[in-house]
Amino acid sequence: MVGVVARPESPPKTDLGFRLREVRRRLGDTPRAEFAKSLGFGKDSLALYERGENVPTAHVLAAYREKLGIDVNWLLTGAGEMFADPSKAPASAAPSINPALFRKVGRLVTRVHKEEGIKLPPDAVLDEQADAYNALLARAEDPSDADELMALLTWLETRLKKRLRAATEEPGTGKQQA
Repeated sequence: MVGVVARPESPPKTDLGFRLREVRRRLGDTPRAEFAKSLGFGKDSLALYERGENVPTAHVLAAYREKLGIDVNWLLTGAGEMFADPSKAPASAAPSINPALFRKVGRLVTRVHKEEGIKLPPDAVLDEQADAYNALLARAEDPSDADELMALLTWLETRLKKRLRAATEEPGTGKQQA
């Protein structure tokens, strides 16, 4: 018997559609039909909202707020946090760190600092690594796409070099040549 392969999802046409889809991803990437049912509407409606082809009604926005704890202001504008009370966000909503990518980012940070002649204490290296990793995820259109993240490492390297060069040219920035 041949298995049914789901058609890949179309990219959202609007920022609102992207955020609606991001909610589902952050909550475990539940199948669309199951997710829509839990909110009290149909999967086809959810698909139209997530693709940005229809604007969700007040009833739909209220369901995201009441049933999932989503901050409607974030949903509509992208400002603030996804969850109205981040401490009540489900554990599955917390993004996990990709260890292999985190190591690659750490090696990149260490190499670029060395190339720029900047010596950092170990704790500062970890801070720089975490900041760089978060910047990489924020830049990605799909932070769960390992290929996209790997492709963005060149962007990250360029960004880090520019930032370090600017910091060494400004007195009082705390970045010292080794």
